[in-house]
Amino acid sequence: MDLKTSFSLRLVMVLLSVVIASVAITPSAEAKDSTSGIVVGVDTDASGNLTRFAIADSSGNITTFELDSSTEFGLENQAGDRWVSTFSAGASEAARRLEDHRGRFAAITVVHANGVALSVVEREEGKLETNLGYMFAVFAITWALFFAYILYMGRKQRVLQHEITRLKNSK
Repeated sequence: MDLKTSFSLRLVMVLLSVVIASVAITPSAEAKDSTSGIVVGVDTDASGNLTRFAIADSSGNITTFELDSSTEFGLENQAGDRWVSTFSAGASEAARRLEDHRGRFAAITVVHANGVALSVVEREEGKLETNLGYMFAVFAITWALFFAYILYMGRKQRVLQHEITRLKNSK
């Protein structure tokens, strides 16, 4: 193996180890968990205040959430007007908004701990930091493979060029 190829292989190995290390190091999960899905049930008391609600995720699992006075809401109506409040400040409005989401089959994301909803917001698309790590890994691996292919093709071209030169000189 020549010096250039050896250096290229070492560079590819270093890049791959950096990518693997960056993917392996992810923020530790907190005690909180999040669930996304559509609202399938809204329970209210006699005065119309929300007492609990249930959502179904993409697998069909139904999860019921209790509420506490610090539960935060960030929900939009059909027109896109965003309502932000806490459970203690708007329990009846929260029930109305969740019923609206239920009727429209609009997805929500609930951050919860021990069955108690901590925040209820419009559906989040995913965990951005996790997606970016995978995107970076694929990007780096793709470029590493591209440069390895270029080096391989350059070596093959040199071999062919030497063979052509040898054949021309043999005549």
